[in-house]
Amino acid sequence: MIIQKLFGYIVHYSDETSDNYRGLRLKNYIQNYEKSKYVPLYLSGNTNSLLIYLNKVYYDSGCLKSITINERIPFEFNILRFLVVLGIMLLIYAVKKVEVFQIMYSHKNLKQEMILIGVMAVFLCLLAFINTYSSSEGQNKFTTDFGLYNKEFIDALYNKQLYLLEDPSEKFLALDNPYDTLVRDENDVHRATDYKWDTAYYNSHQYIYFGILPAISVFLPFYILTKKYLKVSTYIFIVSIGIIILLKEILLILVKRYFKEIPFKNVFYSLISLYSGSLILYINGMCYFYEIVIVAGLFLSLLGIYFVLKSMESDKSKYFNLFFGSLCLALAVACRPTDLLVSIIILPYIIKLLIENIKNIKINKINLLKLCLGVGIPYIIVGIALMYYNYIRFNNPFEFGASYQLTLNNMKALSSGFYSIPIGLFNNLFSIPRIVYEFPFIENYNEILTFYGYYYSEAMLGGLFIIAPICFCCFNIYKAHKNADSKELKLLICVLLFVGLLIATASVKMAGSIERYLMDYAWIFIIDGILIFNINYCNYQHEETKKILQKILCYITIFSFVFSIQAGIVSEKNDFKHNSTGEFFKMRYTICFWE
Repeated sequence: MIIQKLFGYIVHYSDETSDNYRGLRLKNYIQNYEKSKYVPLYLSGNTNSLLIYLNKVYYDSGCLKSITINERIPFEFNILRFLVVLGIMLLIYAVKKVEVFQIMYSHKNLKQEMILIGVMAVFLCLLAFINTYSSSEGQNKFTTDFGLYNKEFIDALYNKQLYLLEDPSEKFLALDNPYDTLVRDENDVHRATDYKWDTAYYNSHQYIYFGILPAISVFLPFYILTKKYLKVSTYIFIVSIGIIILLKEILLILVKRYFKEIPFKNVFYSLISLYSGSLILYINGMCYFYEIVIVAGLFLSLLGIYFVLKSMESDKSKYFNLFFGSLCLALAVACRPTDLLVSIIILPYIIKLLIENIKNIKINKINLLKLCLGVGIPYIIVGIALMYYNYIRFNNPFEFGASYQLTLNNMKALSSGFYSIPIGLFNNLFSIPRIVYEFPFIENYNEILTFYGYYYSEAMLGGLFIIAPICFCCFNIYKAHKNADSKELKLLICVLLFVGLLIATASVKMAGSIERYLMDYAWIFIIDGILIFNINYCNYQHEETKKILQKILCYITIFSFVFSIQAGIVSEKNDFKHNSTGEFFKMRYTICFWE
């Protein structure tokens, strides 16, 4: 019998308060972690007897050699805990006392840039830690032998067909309405053997309705070159690195463009809030095929926005950057159709350029042509390609496959109406996290406000505005619009809020309440909140008021940062705990020093 490395045990006792046994809380024994082998008991008076309960399988395995009572608990110097606490204390001291934090932000200040790179490095380390220990795709670090998107879909594409190689069973094909979950259950049709869950069923075949771009750009070439299937977790981690880099660059470009003088502390806190609220750690704590297109779409959206912002900095490479920005934003739609709405953010800038070039057409005709071709061609080519892709699968250029999805409900007939939108928006934006008294102190839930109709809700950790409180600054948009110096900035904060609400509404209407879908628009609300906060901050004249606002920004940043780590550990299905149980409890006992 294989000796288990981790098991739970419970101490029962009887003391002067009772002759019967009382049970204490369960503790987990980890063979190679000394602290897990001790339980400090706080009993009353003379203890009559002790009883230790553990599963018989573990007892018979021989991993428990002896039990010692009244042994002195050895002192433990935990180097990791020491370094973390020391680092926090040094950071607090630096923020309060070190000069570089007290001065205004300058993109030319090397020390400030190194600090911001340090923030990025911390999140990259957390990213690697959570991704590594949450993944369960086999023994190999980078490849796997299974996966609906990264294997079965790739097999189909490699064989030059768009539907999966394996067709549904005859029992499934005989159903009158296979889209009805209850009909499938009543006829004993199972997702594991008779059909593929969350595929699109059409004309007797099963299709992947998730965006094709990651498959043809990364997963298929990887398979062609190596004859192995790339892990979902590996792909998500690599793309997440790009997202982390782009979020920093976009924030700094906006700060540099719209704020002449802003304290470095504000930029420092803003970057941490942006990273924390973006759900990048959360998404790396699950790594299923659902997340492939989410991170790919977000990366391309951010890359597109980055190129467009760069086009605003230099006339020399304006149309070159505009072309690549438009191309990335268009390609994002090939990952997630809702990412098309992100393009609305650049629309005012494009219209402004168009008007300027039309006015100057007699002086310079070539710029108008560059603008029209640079922006139009990417959207036209990608749009035509996607419509053709949809047409050859579903005979409808505008059907991406969601209507034919084999899921919990009949998506073809489902129509919960617009009444569900307020419920969904409240759930996605303002639902309160559920706090528990056991590490990591938060847990998933799927309750919503009372709604007498079908509304899909998966396990969630909390609404966006709660887990990233900087978003609440969006409610102060009127004052920020009034105080902003630049008309361009006034328009930007309004457009960001509009697009964020639009994508959030579309997400609710099309999918319901799912935590991972918040990632599509979290960055939009957070950046808008950051801009609005700093507009109003810079407008205040009294230093005391500014100090109060800076403290508030500091506190909500700390909250977001801590919550983001907790969210990464818990994620959707507690994958960290299930797939790396020993590491989970080591981390728990390191943090919860009182256990």
